[in-house]
Amino acid sequence: MTQTTLSRKDRRARAAKASKYYGIADGAAALTMHEAYEALAAADGPKAARLAHDVSQTHPANRHPWLVLGTVALDRREAEAAAQFFDRALLIAPTDAMGLAGLGKARVLKADIFAAIDLFAQAIERGSEDVPMARLYADLMGRLDRSTTAGRNLRKMAQRMKTAEMWLITADAFASGESNAEAAPAYEEAARLAPQPLSNRIGLLKAKLFRQDYQGLIAGADALLSELEERNAHRDEIVTLRMAALRALGDIPRALETLSHRFQDPDQFQRALGFSANCHLDREAFHEAHIAFREALHLVDGGGLWVKRAYGTFLMGQGDFAGGAPYYAGRQPEANRRRIPYENSEPDRLTARERLFLVDEQGIGDQLALLPIIDRAPLPPGAKVTFVGEARMKPLIERCGLGVDFAETTEVDKMNVAPEEMIFVGDLVRYLSVEALAEQPLGGYLRADAARVEAIRARYREMAQGGPVVGIAWHSNDPITGAHRSLALETLLAALPEGALVVNLQYGDREAELAQAARTRPDLTLFDDPEIDQLADLDGFAAQIMALDRVVSIDNTTAHVCGALGHPDSHVLIPKGAACMWYWGRHGSPDRWYGNLQLHRQTQLGDWSGPLSEIAAL
Repeated sequence: MTQTTLSRKDRRARAAKASKYYGIADGAAALTMHEAYEALAAADGPKAARLAHDVSQTHPANRHPWLVLGTVALDRREAEAAAQFFDRALLIAPTDAMGLAGLGKARVLKADIFAAIDLFAQAIERGSEDVPMARLYADLMGRLDRSTTAGRNLRKMAQRMKTAEMWLITADAFASGESNAEAAPAYEEAARLAPQPLSNRIGLLKAKLFRQDYQGLIAGADALLSELEERNAHRDEIVTLRMAALRALGDIPRALETLSHRFQDPDQFQRALGFSANCHLDREAFHEAHIAFREALHLVDGGGLWVKRAYGTFLMGQGDFAGGAPYYAGRQPEANRRRIPYENSEPDRLTARERLFLVDEQGIGDQLALLPIIDRAPLPPGAKVTFVGEARMKPLIERCGLGVDFAETTEVDKMNVAPEEMIFVGDLVRYLSVEALAEQPLGGYLRADAARVEAIRARYREMAQGGPVVGIAWHSNDPITGAHRSLALETLLAALPEGALVVNLQYGDREAELAQAARTRPDLTLFDDPEIDQLADLDGFAAQIMALDRVVSIDNTTAHVCGALGHPDSHVLIPKGAACMWYWGRHGSPDRWYGNLQLHRQTQLGDWSGPLSEIAAL
């Protein structure tokens, strides 16, 4: 029934309802406003604009006509007009989700990306259910290498809306940011709400990869491939995921057989070539790995961020810092490079810089590894250096021996920082060489809180009753390299000295795992310290590590904290092949990076017996 065929009574009832909903006392104007929204939903822009314009003249203090006029202007790609209409709406209702989202879209049309993403984040916080805005927000944040932040904001929308579509957008954002532990449940929720769509079934395969359920992934991929026609474009992604699982399981021959698949999508073929390069690295076939990386690099225009980073770290792992640094520079998205160009880190620019802001990137371990390179940069005497990062890094940076100040990321906008005064901390690798590292490693620059160290040490020694105090970390959640870098807790415990107090340094809830493992070594006391939250309290974590007699860890944040602190008895289990991080090089027991760690390397892929026998003999 249309408005024109309603009875007088029904029309009065609808007018009263519209008046209440739109906040317009005039029933006729309220119904006109409702018709404007209906026209907008029917993609009839001219009618929506005409009706909204009429209401704007009689009720200029109501936000709704301005919201409709702004939306119509957006559809016409009239950025300035849209911005003016949405600004008018937000003057009336500053927290209106539709107004914030609309103004954000207008800012995108005006190429004001940073203002746009801030507005989108506010719209999400205020209850927006605008799915196209969510997709745009995820895309823009991905281009800025801020996908994890996007995922955490989008998850709020998904929890409100409870739709598979929003959970999939959220999951993809987390996956883009390599926040795999957060991506997996989001993919699973999308598949639970809508099990049949192919995108959700592929998402479920990604969740299996992120949860390191490689056998489950292969079985699911095989089942899905058997259902799809040979020319289905999604087969490429499924095949590539299957290849990643085979490689993680150490089945190198079957993983390399994947390259016989006839790829239609060059991006997926590029990823498969990257996995093949890792397979060659696992076999220490360095020449073949080099060829695969080069082929992947030139397959797609621009190379792709991940392959530039992978090839750069491959070269630096081989000791070629000069060759690898320019490729490693390509790890940052174009939008970030427009804001902070790689050229900012060139020697002739740094020699003239009176102040410099080092912008954080990647994980905490990488930041700790890269930060001390600043001492090698050609800055003039007296130059003021500020590290820009997360608040949890502040006490460590302010107490470190590098003479570096600290500022939170949110504070930089208030500090009148010129674009040329900023560099990404990873761009400092251009000032490294194997010879320079051998002459002067980078470790020992952090300083733990001495009072906290002594307090923790006293507690542990009382608990140990004369036995050694050993900290351990044994598991990595990385979906690709995690299986190669991790080992079973029981296996690690077998290499520890009798009567030791074993302190858990592994993040996450490990209570059940520790209880089960303790049965294999009843002579050990396994302790999960409730006073230390290593994820939230990095300063406390540093003090905890310095309170330990010895640390035995896989290659994760724990290892980097030990190196940065200069802990004198730290031992790191290093996997063979592609899972060996570039910091450690390919050979050698003393680490080339920090100088104080002892590296215990696998000689056979997946076999920890050699490294653990070295630990047991200490």
